[in-house]
Amino acid sequence: MKLRAWSFAAALALTALALPAQSASAAAAAPSCPDGSICFYSGENFRGSSWEWTARSGYRDMPPALHDHVGSFVSGTRACFINWGPVEKRNVFNADYRSRYLGDFGGRIDAVGPGAC
Repeated sequence: MKLRAWSFAAALALTALALPAQSASAAAAAPSCPDGSICFYSGENFRGSSWEWTARSGYRDMPPALHDHVGSFVSGTRACFINWGPVEKRNVFNADYRSRYLGDFGGRIDAVGPGAC
């Protein structure tokens, strides 16, 4: 019986060592963005210059600080991200977010519009 108890304890200890610990450099939790809006940030992890686009404002070109430079975003509505050269569109849904977007479509985004692409 002692061997069995020791084996369980050893397995538990090895499992704890094998699981990665959460580090302080883990991605930041997405902040909230009001319903009907998308919050854009120039930096990763929801930092830097920001802009709140609302679906009721309709189609908008990205402001200069975010044109081809969206580092992260949080969505509170359905929308379409647009790149004009070459034409490429991305559907975004309510509650979508990306903490690191610049190396993806965030490095090409020119505009945003309401609803599906």
